[in-house]
Amino acid sequence: MSIVEEKLLVATKNILEKNLKIKEKPYSENEIILIYDLESPLSTLVSNAYIENFKEFKGETIDINKVDKEELIKRLWALKENSTVILVQSTNFRLDNFRIRLQLHNNWVWCLEHNHLQYMKEDEYENYADAIEYKTPYYDELSWKLKELCDNSDTMRFVSRDGSIMNIEWWFEDMKQNTWNYEWKRRWWTLPIWENFNEALDFDKVNGELSIVIYPWMDFQIRKVDKPFKIKINKSIVTTDDPNTPKEFIELLDLIKASEDNEVMLRELWFWLNPNINNDKQLADVNFFERKAWFHVSIWKKHQIYRKKMHKSVVQRYHIDIFPDIKEIYVWETKIFKDDKYII
Repeated sequence: MSIVEEKLLVATKNILEKNLKIKEKPYSENEIILIYDLESPLSTLVSNAYIENFKEFKGETIDINKVDKEELIKRLWALKENSTVILVQSTNFRLDNFRIRLQLHNNWVWCLEHNHLQYMKEDEYENYADAIEYKTPYYDELSWKLKELCDNSDTMRFVSRDGSIMNIEWWFEDMKQNTWNYEWKRRWWTLPIWENFNEALDFDKVNGELSIVIYPWMDFQIRKVDKPFKIKINKSIVTTDDPNTPKEFIELLDLIKASEDNEVMLRELWFWLNPNINNDKQLADVNFFERKAWFHVSIWKKHQIYRKKMHKSVVQRYHIDIFPDIKEIYVWETKIFKDDKYII
């Protein structure tokens, strides 16, 4: 057994026992189903780890490519409340017009998913196994500290390594938490997770500059620049005149402008907590890379959590995450982040 296989075996066992708590009532009294594909090397590794652990829990395993999709839909939609479904996907399963996870959640069937596994490079497989390692107590403690500070603050300051500063000088939305603690009411996640996020109550109070070192592209992969480039933020509206700005990034801004009233807005502030994804242990797929212990912002108007802050006539189409070259973060005058680590 390889190191990656060993780590995935332990990680998936902890997911089942410590996070999903499938040995405890009411979950132990209901069905647990694994739906998987073997279309990519990493999905095969993750699936095999779950299949081995399912032998102990007597769960049902389903290769999605060996079943009738209509029959599977009927099977899933008939599951009783507090049943559990785990999805291991090379990309994303779609059995009808809805994401399986969302539909199951609406039925009070608990769902955990691993997706986009085909985008992982072979030298990232062990990084992925480490990224889903059980650390829930650590994430809970850090998450609540962040929330307490940010919910009671009326200022934040973000300092880039080149000295650029973005200031937010007003109160913030209630900070949301995703720490993968299934003792909370919400029992549906995509792994790896562990995040806090919020945004300014008043968009006009977000001003300054940020130095950007990483941005995503259309192939779901990150682009890291050799020399960070600067964006300007004026009342949450993003512009750039830095000659070092990559052509691809300009194209991203133009793409957003074309659909969102010819402007690009900086909205959410994301505080990702995972110490097992870092500059030395990366996951190139942007959906996973953003989950490292770091900070990033979103340039877009779209978000379901804060959707009602804007009139329904305002087009909210895109959600694009970009990564500042952050040196320090202050909440009030409390330094909470320094040199790629949270220090609270």
